Amino acid sequence: MTTKPGLRERKKERTRKALVTAAIELFGTKGYEETTIAELAEAADISTRTFFSYFASKEEVLFEGTPLKLERSASVLAEPLPGERPAELLLRSFHFVLDQDTDLTGDLAKLRTRLILSTPALQPYALRKVLEGQRELTRGLIAAYPGELDPVVAAAMTGALVGALVSTIAALLGRPETAGGAPADPEQLRAEMEHALRTALRGFGGLA
Repeated sequence: MTTKPGLRERKKERTRKALVTAAIELFGTKGYEETTIAELAEAADISTRTFFSYFASKEEVLFEGTPLKLERSASVLAEPLPGERPAELLLRSFHFVLDQDTDLTGDLAKLRTRLILSTPALQPYALRKVLEGQRELTRGLIAAYPGELDPVVAAAMTGALVGALVSTIAALLGRPETAGGAPADPEQLRAEMEHALRTALRGFGGLA
């Protein structure tokens, strides 16, 4: 039975969404480095002090949703289907994450991609998040096939998936027609991501 969030939880979620919306607007118009935390807080109608109860930094706002995506992916990796091979399981975990929200294809994804490509100060943080995510996926994949999957092969598989996903997002959302704010077709983006991931994982077996 699903418990309906209480008033306090709903208010916190609204504030979190307001901060993300403010980031999309201010980072997109003023620039990432030019936007202050105080301005984000003001746009969300909260104090600067309250901002830090939601996010530790501007970077965290931009990468909002990453922990939840990893949690959702881990939930799929924890329950491989009978006869399901590692590459199939990894691809299914990607499908599940993408089905839950539009963070990989929506406005925040486009802004995040554009800012990472154009803001050197953001790139170390982005790389750290990518590596952390890859390590977490590797641990989950190894645990799904105890005693069967070599850790080096597991790391290579998750590296192939994450590398293909990041490179594809950069190529697609970094295009002038999408990075400039023109809407990209989410279904087309998803199809191209799917093709890239299948291509990257096909060498490991288990995919048609």
